[in-house]
Amino acid sequence: MPEVVTIAPWNPWPLVFPLLVLVAGAVVIVLGLRRKRSRVIELGVFVAVGGVIAGGLLAWGLSHAWDAEAQRSALGGFGYTETEISTGGERSGDRPVLEFVGVLDGQRGELGQLRHVSGDQWELVEF
Repeated sequence: MPEVVTIAPWNPWPLVFPLLVLVAGAVVIVLGLRRKRSRVIELGVFVAVGGVIAGGLLAWGLSHAWDAEAQRSALGGFGYTETEISTGGERSGDRPVLEFVGVLDGQRGELGQLRHVSGDQWELVEF
């Protein structure tokens, strides 16, 4: 019988920092508009755009890193070490099936899949 494991979705709290940079850029833009200084306005736009770009890169990069680490730790709870996880061509609901190869009880090359059930519940299928 396949086991069901909970893999928590990533937590977006680090996106607070780029949001603060974006707000700071907006404040600088407003100050530049009030004082009619084009250099200050340009600085504010530069800071605001930097905040938007940093937020996008953090959202993209951290979500992948968080998910990969959560998947490895979930498999580690079942005794798998040195796991390599890839997405297969199959889909389970709205998410791809995750195929993995790992070391279980000293046996290298153990195969399995993580299939999405619902929410943050995944089914561990061993071959």
